[in-house]
Amino acid sequence: MLLECAALPTPHADHDTRTRAPRSSRAVAALALAGLLLGPSAESADFLPAVSLHLEAARYEPVETDLHWTATMGGGADLVGFGGVRGYIVGEAETIIGNTRRAFDATQANYHLETGARWREGRVVVNPFFHHVSRHLSDREKAPAVDWNMLGVRAETTFGQAHRAHVLASVGHTTLASLVGYRWELIGGGDVELLRRKHFAAYGAAGARLVTIHPDPALVRGDFVDWRVEGGLRFPRGPRVLEAFAAYERRNDVFLLVPGARDRALFGLRIRLKEGD
Repeated sequence: MLLECAALPTPHADHDTRTRAPRSSRAVAALALAGLLLGPSAESADFLPAVSLHLEAARYEPVETDLHWTATMGGGADLVGFGGVRGYIVGEAETIIGNTRRAFDATQANYHLETGARWREGRVVVNPFFHHVSRHLSDREKAPAVDWNMLGVRAETTFGQAHRAHVLASVGHTTLASLVGYRWELIGGGDVELLRRKHFAAYGAAGARLVTIHPDPALVRGDFVDWRVEGGLRFPRGPRVLEAFAAYERRNDVFLLVPGARDRALFGLRIRLKEGD
């Protein structure tokens, strides 16, 4: 924009050529000024310092007609870092598979998008975030919108040597909630490596999610708590990790348009990849 402004003639250019600098000189001066203003910031910024990928597939037990398998794939990136602050974006798609019409029949497609920033305060990573969830029936009619936006803050830390443990907690409030009526969301959880060997580790994990509700007349229910316990084997290979797990969970709002909760086991595999710090 500086170059474009410098190249524009002044209204009295024909009568003031003796005091006006040549266009090439003004262009060089504009570039020099831009370098002085942007140079330090550009040099201190770390662009795309880290990227990540995760894949997960699990079998429900017991199964229902519309609930046999769940599969999730997603990825993220730290887009830019200034000092100790990182700005990031994450996205994932969750597919629920049943056998209503065929052996593998996708019944739901749920999308998650999140952006925010994170920085370290001592041993704790602080993470304000904006999270969007949109839920859809797959190849089926769905008239009402089912989605919500959550604005909140998350904190997490890792400690221990022989038994590495990671814990996190978050609090958020919706800025938009279509049909679901969500208001406040509180999440807490963590995992610990119970046994570590050269090529694998055995781990345990647990978490809970409290959601307060302002019910929509079309989906009436009260506040609820989701929870999950999990155990498995973790196989790290540099930035890559494979996990084989078994879990048991209680989850509300399993179906989009019908209230209700399910208690069920899951058996699956998870792959995570992260490159960068």
